[in-house]
Amino acid sequence: MFDLSFIIVNWNTKQLLIDCIASIYATVTNLSYQIHVVDNGSKDGSVKAVHDRFPEVLVTENSENRGFAAAVNQAINADTAKYSVLLNTDTILQKNAIHILHSFLEQHKDIGLAGAQLQKPNGTPQHSFDNYPTLTTELLNKSLLRFLFPFKYPSKKQIITRPLEVESVIGACLIVRNNAIKQVGKLDEDYFFFVEETDWCYRMQKAVWKIYHVPDAKVTHLGGESKKMAPWQSA
Repeated sequence: MFDLSFIIVNWNTKQLLIDCIASIYATVTNLSYQIHVVDNGSKDGSVKAVHDRFPEVLVTENSENRGFAAAVNQAINADTAKYSVLLNTDTILQKNAIHILHSFLEQHKDIGLAGAQLQKPNGTPQHSFDNYPTLTTELLNKSLLRFLFPFKYPSKKQIITRPLEVESVIGACLIVRNNAIKQVGKLDEDYFFFVEETDWCYRMQKAVWKIYHVPDAKVTHLGGESKKMAPWQSA
């Protein structure tokens, strides 16, 4: 069994995908892992580029865009590795990010899922975790809620130096315990793109698994590159 199984869903982001995979090889050492790319019907030569550059990477090639959750579920095999790491193609792992996440879950057996600190290319922090959507969050301005209730609605402007238990994490880079997946199930494929990781976190917490944000695990996130190219919902 591997320590880690990296799962990357791609849709027409060839160069981002190549850079993301390269960052895994550059930063992850002393852990056994496999990389599984699920391509959702790309037309930009993504699959060929992966085969040419990284022939050892597993590739599942879909003929159409099946959405994020369905694609991830194709790659999840809880018996292959102890943990699964979900990465967006527009992420670049920084040094030790995965080692920090892996070590944190190894030390805390009650944590089912943890997310990294996402950063812009210039190093400024991005929102890396969030609250569950409620009537309050949907009706009121989130910036106002974060100002009035900073402990209940944390903001990226807060300096967080220690791991923090949260309701949900942003799914651009997360590590999940495969035993937790066995208990709560895979991603809900009714969510085509966005929100699926929030639902996953909710189901895990209902099953008494904790969710954490780990600020020392830093990952560069370019942000929304697949969405910029064309809405996933249009495919």
